[in-house]
Amino acid sequence: MKPHVVTSESNDADNYCMRNFADRPHVVISESPIVKLLLHWGSEEQISKLTDVLYRGVEGDVSGDVSMKRITAFFKRGHWSVFEFMGAQFLVECSRACHTQFIRHRLASYWAESQRYVDYSKREIRFITPRGFPREVLEEAYKQYLKLRESYKPEYARLALPNAAAVRFVVQMNARELMFNFIPLRCSLSAQAEIRHVCWQMYAKAWKIWPTLSKLVWEELPSLHRDFCTKVPKGEDCRLYAIKDAEETHGPLPEKPWL
Repeated sequence: MKPHVVTSESNDADNYCMRNFADRPHVVISESPIVKLLLHWGSEEQISKLTDVLYRGVEGDVSGDVSMKRITAFFKRGHWSVFEFMGAQFLVECSRACHTQFIRHRLASYWAESQRYVDYSKREIRFITPRGFPREVLEEAYKQYLKLRESYKPEYARLALPNAAAVRFVVQMNARELMFNFIPLRCSLSAQAEIRHVCWQMYAKAWKIWPTLSKLVWEELPSLHRDFCTKVPKGEDCRLYAIKDAEETHGPLPEKPWL
């Protein structure tokens, strides 16, 4: 069987993460990983309100400037445990190599696609690679997978699939883990370009739901991890340089609220 191969440069999470299988080709080769925000809990306003509740103050309006001042104070004073009362759930699609790096972050919950049970001879398979990666290598790997499926179950045929094979998974983190651990480590130039691309996409989603905290983290990001500026040329902005490098390898980020 000759696989139907489509090369995609799209980063449309709704089209690729949630659409029906009915009209899908067998193989899609893409340069861009995908991130979709599924849900979030808690809020900056809720944390600000709890300050009055727990310290027996007078409960009142905590929106706007009051919330911003309290979140800023918690951040500046290092009272980061309060941010564990906020969190978010993301649907991510990245390569198997990227996913392996992801699950090293243990203060998170994961639910991932299983190559053991998904039969890619009947379902779409996607590969995510850096720009310029030889597509014939991936096509050949998929041909070998199909050949193995003639005699083996998916759980054994999958052994022929490369690390470029995409994995779709849900990851859930509280805001402290995301903003003070994952982002400072994985958004830096020291991180591999693909997981860095995913990290900046997640950061952009977080910016919309936790704007005050996200802006504070942006300002201090180079100092939140000792290796954040490692390998960045002197005189360059460590954050923007890391973003530029990730985009050159895996395509443009869909959102950049920090600009």
